[in-house]
Amino acid sequence: MENIIASILEIEQKAKERLEEAEKKKNQLIADAKAEQEKLIKDKIKEADEKLDKMSMDEKKKAEEKLAEIEENTKKEISRLDNVFEKSRKKWEDEIFSAIINV
Repeated sequence: MENIIASILEIEQKAKERLEEAEKKKNQLIADAKAEQEKLIKDKIKEADEKLDKMSMDEKKKAEEKLAEIEENTKKEISRLDNVFEKSRKKWEDEIFSAIINV
């Protein structure tokens, strides 16, 4: 009878140890999965930030190029208007002078 009780207690002890080991493995798997999840989230956030930075830099470059184009066109237009003024200045002065004198 003692043998049977000892055997049952031994089986119960082994079952308890297996259960504890299974619980440890489960907890480790959960911890590993959470760590992997956090790493994936962190990696995706980093990837998104890098894409946003690149998009921002691309847009800034486009804006700078457009601004340079506008500035160049403005300089050309000012130069054209200066040429028109210089070519027509004497004529306009004469017309204004004649208009004042003939009044």
